[in-house]
Amino acid sequence: MADTPVRNLAVDFYRVSGVVLIVLGHWLAGSVTYHDGSFGRQNPLVDQPWTQWLTWPFQAVPTFFLAAGFAGAVSWTRRRGVQGASRQAWLRHRLARVLGPTAVYVALVSAVVVALENAGASGSLLEYAGWAVAMHLWFLGVYLVVVSLTPVAIAAQRRWGLWVPAALAAAVAAVDAASLVGHVPHLGQLNYLLCWGLLYQIGIAWQSGVLTGIRSVVLGVGSAALLAVLMWLRVYPVSMIGVPGQAVQNTSPPTVAMMAFGCAQAGMVITLAPALNRALSTAAVQRILGVANRNVMALYLWHMVPVVLVAIVGYPAGLLPQPAEGSALWWLARLEWVMVLSLVTAIELTLLWRGRSIFAAPLPALNVLRGRWAEPVMLVGAAMAAAGLSSIAADGFASSGHFSWLAAATFTAGVLLVAVCPAVHRASVGPHTLTSGKEEK
Repeated sequence: MADTPVRNLAVDFYRVSGVVLIVLGHWLAGSVTYHDGSFGRQNPLVDQPWTQWLTWPFQAVPTFFLAAGFAGAVSWTRRRGVQGASRQAWLRHRLARVLGPTAVYVALVSAVVVALENAGASGSLLEYAGWAVAMHLWFLGVYLVVVSLTPVAIAAQRRWGLWVPAALAAAVAAVDAASLVGHVPHLGQLNYLLCWGLLYQIGIAWQSGVLTGIRSVVLGVGSAALLAVLMWLRVYPVSMIGVPGQAVQNTSPPTVAMMAFGCAQAGMVITLAPALNRALSTAAVQRILGVANRNVMALYLWHMVPVVLVAIVGYPAGLLPQPAEGSALWWLARLEWVMVLSLVTAIELTLLWRGRSIFAAPLPALNVLRGRWAEPVMLVGAAMAAAGLSSIAADGFASSGHFSWLAAATFTAGVLLVAVCPAVHRASVGPHTLTSGKEEK
């Protein structure tokens, strides 16, 4: 068996720091209000337009997809090429790692929402809470799809190299033009896959070694120049997250501006990776990164639960101030809000770690369906789970104050279809099983 490849510490750092920035952005973007027994939301991006520039440092989704593509390519090379795992086994392994913790999260949140609805909780509370704990799940829906396409993406990279991300970039531009100029708005939904798939593909190209050195610099500088031109022409809005009321949103669906922003970010982080790897090479830092990476999925999934808990306890009790939006006291209250949420989240993550056999466990295999239909059924299940998550993210767990049964049922059916497929399926070559060796990225 070949030696285990050296771990890319920069990728680990990008994955952790990306999630932390996303979490902070989510905590800051939505300002909760409470008046006359009803919860509401302020949006500083609408009320204070200059704050839209602040979305740039917190928009780390491109880096997360980039790191995911790199890690997926490492995993494919090790399990498929070195250990001799089948394509179906590799896909089942990757999907199970995402769907296991996600299914537990969706199940528990759904149970709480249904219980609150049956107990007569107010519609405003259910709608706010259901939105807050669902809005981030769109990412996992897209992620399930790109992971399912990883074998195709890696094969395409090996055959056509950088022409693959170039073709995806052209497709993003074409879809964006047809959606905006051609007035076919629903076509733009394709860019959820094309744009984030492009970043995932760039991660695969990075891992293959064809996108380093001067090429990553050209990617970053060229994309930054394109983004600057688009901002100067005011073709797209400044905000790199959705702003209610704007005719064009850079993230829902992703636009050419988001693609340029993401590729500029990708070029920068790839260029900085060698220096970062050297800086992170100490044993103490590696231990910290290891702990952080083992908890990053839990942080992403559960980081909005403290928002709801702190809000429904703190605001009715008068423990949290509600100064005038945009004032100095309001900004100080935002800082206090983040500090309180950080403390509650630290406690939450500790409890989740103690219960990791449940909250972090991969999706179990029921081993019901075997043979040639197992892989297609598994892929259909992944697509259904992705659709269910996307629907929940768009409408919340309690749209209009009532639990979203259809979206939850779609996700559950998808999870079950993946679960019925076997967890282990040895390839005809290679003596190693899926359980041999150390865990890869």
